[in-house]
Amino acid sequence: MAKYTLRELVEVAKSPNKRDRNLLAESLSRLVLSTGRKLSETEQNIVYDILRHLIHQVEMNVRRSLAESLAERTDTPHDIVMALANDVIEVAHPVLTKSPLLQDVDLIRLILEHTQQHQIAISKRAHLSGDVSETLVDTNDPAVISSLLENENAELNEDTFNKLVESSYLMDEIRGPLAYRADLPPDLAKRMIGWVGAALRDYLSSKLGDVGPIAADMERAIEHASEDKSLTEEMVGLAAANGSADPASGYRPHPRVLVKALEDGDILRFEALFREFTHLGDNTFAKILYDSGPEALAIACKASGIDRYSFSDILCHLHGAGDVSRYRDSADHLKIMEYFERIGVSGAERVLDAWRSADSSAI
Repeated sequence: MAKYTLRELVEVAKSPNKRDRNLLAESLSRLVLSTGRKLSETEQNIVYDILRHLIHQVEMNVRRSLAESLAERTDTPHDIVMALANDVIEVAHPVLTKSPLLQDVDLIRLILEHTQQHQIAISKRAHLSGDVSETLVDTNDPAVISSLLENENAELNEDTFNKLVESSYLMDEIRGPLAYRADLPPDLAKRMIGWVGAALRDYLSSKLGDVGPIAADMERAIEHASEDKSLTEEMVGLAAANGSADPASGYRPHPRVLVKALEDGDILRFEALFREFTHLGDNTFAKILYDSGPEALAIACKASGIDRYSFSDILCHLHGAGDVSRYRDSADHLKIMEYFERIGVSGAERVLDAWRSADSSAI
């Protein structure tokens, strides 16, 4: 501080000359802040009051230098840190990635108010709470999410992991970073096996050991998807449209009765009909409907002769979260319908037989 008297500092700070302001800011950064010198309370107040006055009036390279000097300090006024964090990314980056003064509420606000570059910088912090991580995931930006997943110190809660696994079905860029997370819950890793590539599938399988009959057999159905492009629609059993058919008679309800049960909100009747179509045991049929994702449902319906239109309606009711029309127009619905079309009947039947055998062996 010996280079300037208090009067000189104030006068230079008030100068209309941009070069004077830049030199002053650079001098404060180099001679006081960057050295790690312990400031007296008076000096500290002077320095930060001047910086508060200059911060929006100096060139970007000067602001960048200030941000680097202040990034890891714990005695910087909060408003100055926030001013730098809200600046262009070249200035904001060191503060966003390192400043210990940014609290969760600050980080969430910055994520919501800025775009990808600021979000990625935040995702690289040495520690991220579950709330901040969830806000980053909610950006639905693959680059932001991938950067977050690569940060081993980022906390991810159960709901966030569920969102990530669901998103990974359509967002293939995040599959690798997600699969390699050490804290990925095993049950969610099993779900991912149905749609990741061969390398990640091998990695997850080795990590999990026995991935279970549903996940493993789903993959076999994918491998046989090209074997049979036809869809066998069984139109028998129209007379038994109330859902009570005699298996010995060779008749069964028409697939539309499953849809009608869902439209009526009669879940118990739908479940009974679904078991009748698939001949699955209590445990496996529930996993197919509620735990194993829409791919397993597609395999079971294809193998059971449920037509494309009925499957689409069933899918919308089960996965549309109460808004069937909106889900029908979504990318998720389109993706699963394309998956349903690709699955060969014979391959799907083999998978369904394997699930039935697993049921029998468990008895």
